[in-house]
Amino acid sequence: MVITGQVWSGSIYTAGVQISTNGGSSWTPQKICDQENSQSRVAAIAASNPNVVYVGCNSSSWTGLIYKSTNGGAAWTAVTNGIQSVPEALAVDPQDPNIVYVGTWSELWRSANGGTSWTKCVFPTYAYGFYSAVFNTNNPKEVFVGCGKGVFYSKDRGLTWTDLSEGLLVTNVNQLYFNAATRTLYAATEGGSLWKRTL
Repeated sequence: MVITGQVWSGSIYTAGVQISTNGGSSWTPQKICDQENSQSRVAAIAASNPNVVYVGCNSSSWTGLIYKSTNGGAAWTAVTNGIQSVPEALAVDPQDPNIVYVGTWSELWRSANGGTSWTKCVFPTYAYGFYSAVFNTNNPKEVFVGCGKGVFYSKDRGLTWTDLSEGLLVTNVNQLYFNAATRTLYAATEGGSLWKRTL
């Protein structure tokens, strides 16, 4: 699956989410929503059930849209359910396809029921711009998020969070990767620098 920008413009498909079932030899465009000039931004596939896919979009008025497929992209259902900000990050628990995180410019949201309802995660007031979320694949209770004010860590599936940003000279974190075997967390920051920390 790839994200290629605009999902739908009126009745004419232009770009958006495309799915390949043959290793990339051919691609099929997916109409996810009927809102004119909506744009796809991020996608996440459930490792424990690859038929479950989440896609985050924005509407033409730049409000958030979250869609879910349970059949590998053949059909989509809106699961926005109160999320208003544009999604910047999506992550699905590697063991439970119903646990999913959505990062927006201002907030990180968590669902434990496949998007039927969402709970806003509680962070210090200085945290904003949630651009990345990753799991410890060996222990999905451990979740890491990168934001405009560094890196935060949860060991209870997002119920509480700890600031891990000490020593990080560039705090605008755009992407995270966690090596579960070595317990090393890598953070790619604005300006091109890469940082690592072993936990």
